Amino acid sequence: MSETLTEPAQALARLLDPADDDPHPSYAALREAGDGVHWADAMQGYFVTRYDDVKGMCRDTSLFSSDHFWISPAAGHDPGDPRQAASVDVASRQFMFSDPPVHTRLRRILSPFFTTPAIPRWRVLVERIVDERLGRLEPGQEVDFIAEIAALVPVAVIAGILGVPIDTDADLAQWRVWSRDMGATLDISISGAEQERAVLGQGALIDALAETLRLRRGDPRDDLISAVAHLTDDDGAPVDDRDTLAQLMLLFAAGVDTTAGLLGNGLELLLRDPEETARIAAAGGMAAAVEEALRFEPPVHFDLRVTTRPVVIGRTRIDAGQAVYQILPAANRDPRVFTDPDTFRPGRPNAARHLSFLHGPHHCIGAMLARLEGEVVFSRVLRTFPGIHLAGTPRRRTRDKATRSLTLLPVRL
Repeated sequence: MSETLTEPAQALARLLDPADDDPHPSYAALREAGDGVHWADAMQGYFVTRYDDVKGMCRDTSLFSSDHFWISPAAGHDPGDPRQAASVDVASRQFMFSDPPVHTRLRRILSPFFTTPAIPRWRVLVERIVDERLGRLEPGQEVDFIAEIAALVPVAVIAGILGVPIDTDADLAQWRVWSRDMGATLDISISGAEQERAVLGQGALIDALAETLRLRRGDPRDDLISAVAHLTDDDGAPVDDRDTLAQLMLLFAAGVDTTAGLLGNGLELLLRDPEETARIAAAGGMAAAVEEALRFEPPVHFDLRVTTRPVVIGRTRIDAGQAVYQILPAANRDPRVFTDPDTFRPGRPNAARHLSFLHGPHHCIGAMLARLEGEVVFSRVLRTFPGIHLAGTPRRRTRDKATRSLTLLPVRL
């Protein structure tokens, strides 16, 4: 009895410890203890860790609601500051914080631009940006891959798709900062002045997008913002600018931070086994390696849902109105689905079954773009610098437990 009670409690404490930089043993302990469903007192919600349970939650939006912005960290702000209030008002309209039919209506603003026919056009853009960044580097040079590539390529790519004005490295850095500010509003560990800075930075991102939207209405170009500038709802009325800006903001920030996490996590994994990586690159298997990197070390770890009525998951009864966290990396390493799950195997035949992009109505709208960026970056880095190897100890961001990414990845090219 003490084992089943103590081990999950210890795992939860270790998992939420800001100093712990490897959550996977804790995830495994929680997944294999009892029915894999555990109350996390510090989070005031349940953790669901097994693959089938997480996937089932993704499918059922009527029972597991995403309409929880106003109880999420993203809602935190000073309502007496009109700048913060305006920032949060727009943020509350992101489609990831809604259920059908509202979710369907808001997602429709962007979904036509993220379908399979768009991939060839994206590939040209991604390859041009990656080649330009790599062209600044020399064989034998020691660099931080995060600072030189992973943190910047996704900004340039999503800016190119949207059509935001990024003309210099300073512009690139500024939009990167705004993107990180928006991501920080989701971080449960920040408060006070730090939270205020994040909300105001998010507001600056919204303002910059709003100015580009205004300009494109008078001077349309071949970009996504021009395409959405005159959208109408089903009744023919113009889409509210706040709704449009919320989806553009979500696309920009999510497309930057999660993809940067994929690029850093993925390259570190590949460089751990240079011989196998060289074989994969020569065989053209980089797309499969991207899927396994997403399974093994996903950039996003928690996804929150709220129960709309009582439900039983496993053997655990959960009341209506309870926060339930889907623990994506725990599901991705569930041995009931993935053989030898704690081993990184780039040729794993079922790696693409991972849940890193969720599943069902909330499946990540930019999943194909993220996959493409990973494939192009990894293949071109390895082709341009075949002798690339780790040149020091990578450093991870550990305070924000909802995401997992590197802040430093030293490599010699």
